[in-house]
Amino acid sequence: MLAAVLKEPRRLEIEHREDPKDIPAGFVRVAVKSVGICGSDVHYYQEGRIGNFVVTQPMVLGHESAGVIDGVGQGVPLKVGQIVALEPGIPCGQCLYCRTGDYNLCPDVKFFATPPINGALQQYVVHPASFTFPADGLIPSEACLAEPLSVGVYAVRRTNLSLGNEILIVGAGPIGLATALAAESQGAHVMLTDINPERLAMARQIGFEANPSQYYQQQFDAVFECTGSQAGLSDAQRLVRSGGVIALIGMGQSAAHLDTLDMIARGIRTIGIFRYANTYPSAIALIRRHRQRLRVFQTNHISLSDLPQFLAQGQFIHHIKTIVNV
Repeated sequence: MLAAVLKEPRRLEIEHREDPKDIPAGFVRVAVKSVGICGSDVHYYQEGRIGNFVVTQPMVLGHESAGVIDGVGQGVPLKVGQIVALEPGIPCGQCLYCRTGDYNLCPDVKFFATPPINGALQQYVVHPASFTFPADGLIPSEACLAEPLSVGVYAVRRTNLSLGNEILIVGAGPIGLATALAAESQGAHVMLTDINPERLAMARQIGFEANPSQYYQQQFDAVFECTGSQAGLSDAQRLVRSGGVIALIGMGQSAAHLDTLDMIARGIRTIGIFRYANTYPSAIALIRRHRQRLRVFQTNHISLSDLPQFLAQGQFIHHIKTIVNV
């Protein structure tokens, strides 16, 4: 099979690897068809690391994946030929976090394309059936969007939104738009802000109110910060109401400033959002509901063989989302 292997920073090669033949009980083999390129893939490609996660040996990239089951192990209820979305993080199942449902915090999770675990940008993967979700009626390039949408679904759940809440999302990129769709589905009134006018236009194109932050004079029940920038954090704190909540989603600077005296005096809560847990069925339902709107995520498709040049030339900056056809 072919695989997109990061050898070192800025050196990605398409190489032949042996097809996986053994399918253990409880696992499926999936012919991968579509993989979305995430900001983390770009970080690993450009820098060889994200924080403490460092690429020290060749690693297959990609974690936003979907495909078609072409083999099943013993005891698996899924069927050959089903289109499925693959949840990329496999937790240990034994620790406190796994046993209490917060398996995204498992310290021993094995997550696609997070060193030293290989990702899904290869023609076949063998994956636990319990983290393989049917996406009947969707095509793989739609089903792979379950991963970024899961971030939004999880963030919205953590903030306990109520019908009619006023919500601001700082950053109208893929995760910002995914969070907007998830918040809207819970009955919130959603607005977005960004410094990029093209992203604001795209948010408006799919039905959201979107303006630069200085346009908003009101304050919001919840603000979802999706940029990880100091400017984004400052906007989030300025625009959240007293007693409101800021959800920190964007992973940018390792150290950034929030005015803690203001947060104390105004009773502002902050919540860190790391990946997701128990979200894939809801994310797939959102895709089914918003297929037309989610076409903005599918305007750029490339082949696996084109990926090295695509990354080397920095073409990813021109698209809200790029999907690799494996």
